[in-house]
Amino acid sequence: MQTVTASNLKQNSMILQEALREDLLVTKRDKPFVVVMDFKKYKALEKYINTIANDETYTAISNLESDNKEVITYTSKDELFNDLGL
Repeated sequence: MQTVTASNLKQNSMILQEALREDLLVTKRDKPFVVVMDFKKYKALEKYINTIANDETYTAISNLESDNKEVITYTSKDELFNDLGL
C-alpha cells in the first residue's frame, strides 16, 4: 500500500489515479488518516465482509444466547457506526 500525506494529496490530485492500481494510505500529521481504493475493489470487499460477518455473527449470537448472555444486534452497519459514535 502506498502512503501519501494529506497535504501532498491536496497539492497533486493526480495521485488519486494511483488508487486504481494500488490502495493509498493518506496520513495526517504522520498518522494514518484514510485509505483510498478503487470503488470496485471497495464494493467487493464490502460484500465479502458482510457475507463473513453474517455467518460468523449468527453463530456467535446463537452461542451467546445459549449461554444466557445479553446480545445487541444491529440491522445495518450505519446503526452500528451510530452506536459507536462514528
